[in-house]
Amino acid sequence: MKILFFLLITLNLSQASDPWTLSDEEQNPDTQDILIKKSDKYLRNESMIYDLNTDLGIKDQRKYTGTDSHKFGLAGHVSGDYEHFSDILGVEFNYMYRSKSYNQMWYGFQVFQHKTLFNSITQNITPEAGDNANDESQYQRPQYTKNTISSLGLGIGHRFKLLTDFFSSDDVFEMVEVYGNYIVLNESFIKKQYLGYGLSTNYGIHKRSSSHFFYGGKFSYNLASVSREAIGNEKKSDRSLSLGWLSMAFEMGWFF
Repeated sequence: MKILFFLLITLNLSQASDPWTLSDEEQNPDTQDILIKKSDKYLRNESMIYDLNTDLGIKDQRKYTGTDSHKFGLAGHVSGDYEHFSDILGVEFNYMYRSKSYNQMWYGFQVFQHKTLFNSITQNITPEAGDNANDESQYQRPQYTKNTISSLGLGIGHRFKLLTDFFSSDDVFEMVEVYGNYIVLNESFIKKQYLGYGLSTNYGIHKRSSSHFFYGGKFSYNLASVSREAIGNEKKSDRSLSLGWLSMAFEMGWFF
């Protein structure tokens, strides 16, 4: 009986001290706790957002951003090279769901498609003596060869307000996201499809213009390795491409 009592006490203490578990009160704090009693705790990475009542010309309908559970985003991408914005043109849709255990973490997926030029995402492989007659080094593509990259990725994100350490703002948020992607590259020079996997890392700054709507910008850095079907007895290394590119995007969407 003493052992059972000891185990119950230990379990209760471990649950109480578990930093990953939020109580119902912490997940749904009272408005007065947020604004007055515990503002330092609740407003460090969150805010109270107000909608504008256009009829009265005043702010009303107060919303605590800590209750956000879903994020829908739509982004338009251009090349990260400011001298060649049009070398990458794309569109992206993403959805993220907020974790119930650790409320600054988000889980979700992204879908994007980019129209790109060959030299903006990869480069030709230098031919060497003894190379296979069909391998990638034999296809010296012009730098303006057009490609289409499509992707579906799963990932995690973290929303925070680091910039508020430098300037006061209740409606500006930052978000970092990392996705593992399945990549499809349609290459127009040899008219082959390349398949593979990659990684996206995104950093965005968003402004909440209302209790739900947001807009802003982000940077997206991508890496991938793709390969096509073998011709003859080609090795995978002889028919693969390494991809890498930086894009900038304007993003808008909704939190619910």
